[in-house]
Amino acid sequence: MTGQDDALAQQESAVSSVSLDGCIYSISAYPQPNVTPTVYDVKLFRQPIPTCVYGYGSVTLGTSIVYEPTRSVAGNALGIAASYTKKSSLSGSAPITLSVHHVDPATLTVIRSSGLGVYLGAGNIVSENVAIAADGTTVTVSGSKTGVISGESGSGSHYTARYPDFFTSTTPPTIMAFP
Repeated sequence: MTGQDDALAQQESAVSSVSLDGCIYSISAYPQPNVTPTVYDVKLFRQPIPTCVYGYGSVTLGTSIVYEPTRSVAGNALGIAASYTKKSSLSGSAPITLSVHHVDPATLTVIRSSGLGVYLGAGNIVSENVAIAADGTTVTVSGSKTGVISGESGSGSHYTARYPDFFTSTTPPTIMAFP
């Protein structure tokens, strides 16, 4: 499998919705109407199913200019973890970066936001997939990249960022790179 095939497989395996407390939380990206160049709004939606104690709701997590973001979501009793890639500028040399958010499932309030980017913008974070580790408190985001992410150890075109106690602290991630 080539690196590009692997990146596509990771994007396809990213989970864009999660069921929690009888509600379905999904992350999507929509182009803003009548805006040129295209600007995508990245939104987290809460859809009630019969056992959901909350109603329908949504929150805009961020935007991406021209570039359609990859995105994924995970959740447990401590909250929702949502991540996506984005481009913050129309400039062709603007890098694609990663945003990770902790969202309160009841209020849809963003409690914590974190970002990762390639050092000095000399590359892109191509894909991401957020997951909650078996301990229930560590959030990991993994995917493919070009360049070196600020603070990473190891080397290669893939990365894993581990956020310990993601839902209860602002501890920065440990970033590992690998082939």
